[in-house]
Amino acid sequence: MDKKSFYLSLIVIALTLVMTLFIKFYRPATAGDVNFDTFPLQIGDWQGTLEELDPQVLELLNPQAIISATYVNSEGVSIHLLFDFFSSEATFGGPHSPRNCLPGAGWVITETIANDIQTKNSVIPAGRFQLKLNNSKQVMDFWYITHYGETANDYVFKLYELLSALTFKPRDIAFVRFVGQDDPKSLKALEEFQTLILEEIYGHLPFEK
Repeated sequence: MDKKSFYLSLIVIALTLVMTLFIKFYRPATAGDVNFDTFPLQIGDWQGTLEELDPQVLELLNPQAIISATYVNSEGVSIHLLFDFFSSEATFGGPHSPRNCLPGAGWVITETIANDIQTKNSVIPAGRFQLKLNNSKQVMDFWYITHYGETANDYVFKLYELLSALTFKPRDIAFVRFVGQDDPKSLKALEEFQTLILEEIYGHLPFEK
């Protein structure tokens, strides 16, 4: 290798290292301050009750804002809602994939299906897990939200994170999860509850919808 090629290789390696470190450690400003203090616990005939989260879980996830609440309607059907927001400026933490967390808690994912959720302006490409623990059967609808879009696919989510880093966009992330019983009455109620609450969820997040 001649000197010119050698020095050119060094320059390419140095630039690659600088860009890698910049992408890894650069934290663009978040797209907006987020808090859920005004998030409604009553919507339609659904009444919600906030639930405390394990401090160790909160420390691990490090969300800027989080809601964990169980909503019950007039017929006694209950839906658990959890959604959280992770600021682009955070240096650690982030959402954990339910594909990893659920088995660790003893739940068996018996089926995974795509579950597009229709909103007023778009379709959310949510995922749905059918879950089983002993004699209990539940469903979980979930998805990630980024400035590049929504997805329930962990690999697409990582791609969106990478695109945000490469284009210096805010790396804000939200994760939304609904859990209900796996029976016809509860599934119908889940759809109705999502229709009511999704506008409130997105209204509290700094993502264009």
